[in-house]
Amino acid sequence: MDKILVFVEANGEEPRKVSLELLSEGLKLAETGHFCVEAVFLGKLPAAVREKVLHYTEKLIHVTDPALEDYTAEGYAIAMAGCARETGAKLILGGATQRGRDFLPRVAVLLQTGIASDVTMANWDKTPLTFIRPMYGGRVLAELTFSTCPAIVTVRPNSFAMGAPRAQRGESIEIRADISSELVRTSVIKTEKTASRKVDLTEAELIVAGGRGLKAAENFHLLEELAQTVGATVGATRSVVDARWRDQTDQIGKSGKTVSPKFYLGAGISGAIHHIMGMDTSKVVLAVNNDPNAIIFKYANYGIVGDLFEVLPAMTEELKKRLRKQTDPH
Repeated sequence: MDKILVFVEANGEEPRKVSLELLSEGLKLAETGHFCVEAVFLGKLPAAVREKVLHYTEKLIHVTDPALEDYTAEGYAIAMAGCARETGAKLILGGATQRGRDFLPRVAVLLQTGIASDVTMANWDKTPLTFIRPMYGGRVLAELTFSTCPAIVTVRPNSFAMGAPRAQRGESIEIRADISSELVRTSVIKTEKTASRKVDLTEAELIVAGGRGLKAAENFHLLEELAQTVGATVGATRSVVDARWRDQTDQIGKSGKTVSPKFYLGAGISGAIHHIMGMDTSKVVLAVNNDPNAIIFKYANYGIVGDLFEVLPAMTEELKKRLRKQTDPH
């Protein structure tokens, strides 16, 4: 059987959704009898994360070392490369998150192998394995394979379905990486975390995003109210972030976050290619723009040509009415 390692990333006391999606896919692959899938966690492992992950895998490898107490791309890369060598892995899977994109290319260098980034689909039944990733703003789908192993693949969140946790728990083992301090030249001086209850854009299933068409920062309340009504996360274009209407963490696009939600609403967004490259794998796209020739309509499944200052409030009110009907037994 081919060994597959899944890099598990945590967000506080919870494993990232994309990690559980990959482990869910791993459980399906293990049932075929052709693959052995194991989870790998690097550094401090919260008890809540351990418990949840153990219900999604047969085996969890916890790699510890003083160099992994704080995240550094160097330390994580050395630890993951060492784990791959020790286990004889044929494939390393990780989420296409900020952290995954940061250190997994370094793992490829250490292992002298290739990496496929932002993959959205895998052909597990093919020999050799092939992976699909969008290119040129989603206009082209590239099919990739590897001539060396272990191959490294980062997968966009929401590309695979997250299954229900198993009743049984997998086994957990701990190994020491023994990383030389001379090899880690980066040190963490201070870490600042902002308190936020909203779902991270990269893992959100519903996104409502706004562009310069909203005209001012205070007008984003239209999207905030809509998002609150349906449980969505608010995103923004680069021009909006540059104008300081929204925080950089809300930016979607080539220089921001890449998202793959089930539903994406773009209001007042023209459709510049660097923005499209960040949301081109959204399952359903609805565009609202008063310009019928806006580029974003070419990428949208549905379009509303109209004034967003009229469309968004009407849409929010109608959704509230429908949701009230669903919850009101009378």
